[in-house]
Amino acid sequence: MRLIAHRGFAATAPENTIAAVQSAADVADAVEFDVRRCGSGELVVIHDETIDRVTGGVGTVADSSLADLKTHTVLESGERIPTLEELLAVVPDDVEINLEMKDRDIAADVLAALEGVENRVVTTSFLEDELRAVRALDPDQPTGLLVRRDLDHPITTAVELDCDVIGANYARCLTTRLVPRAKAVDLEVHAWSIERPLMAKLLGLRGVDCVSADRLIRI
Repeated sequence: MRLIAHRGFAATAPENTIAAVQSAADVADAVEFDVRRCGSGELVVIHDETIDRVTGGVGTVADSSLADLKTHTVLESGERIPTLEELLAVVPDDVEINLEMKDRDIAADVLAALEGVENRVVTTSFLEDELRAVRALDPDQPTGLLVRRDLDHPITTAVELDCDVIGANYARCLTTRLVPRAKAVDLEVHAWSIERPLMAKLLGLRGVDCVSADRLIRI
């Protein structure tokens, strides 16, 4: 079983920043971060629709230019909101990347940014249209469906989308038939978000391939 550093171990580092991802890459098998489009068109790495929580500023990412975003620091760390290209450049080649697409209509630009990247990158999303777009543009690009709480038939949906990975809340992985059904159709299973090594071990016994955590845990 592999460990994914969720937002670069968001509980112990300034989430989705270069410093967080570089530090996490030293100890985790994979790093996860979130991608949106900002107001001037660039793809930037930030989870929320607004900058309020992580910067103390006010406004939406979609209405903020890259220059405006770069005037803020993340969680008073001195770290800036990175572009996708900036973050991709600092991940060692042997560390897997889980890239969550948070916005619609960014699939083509995400794939363009990934050209020449040596890492295994799984492009994931709750947005089914974005996963369809990735598959249509690049049949070989690994994709992963992130399961919403209200999604009734996640395995069927993942298969219809031709995904390689399915990601779900750890409770759903433990208390439903999601994991055995996923393994029966050769889907790699990722579970989020784990805080204790014991839970990770239980998920491993269940058949989960990767666990996502906000801090370093030993598995």
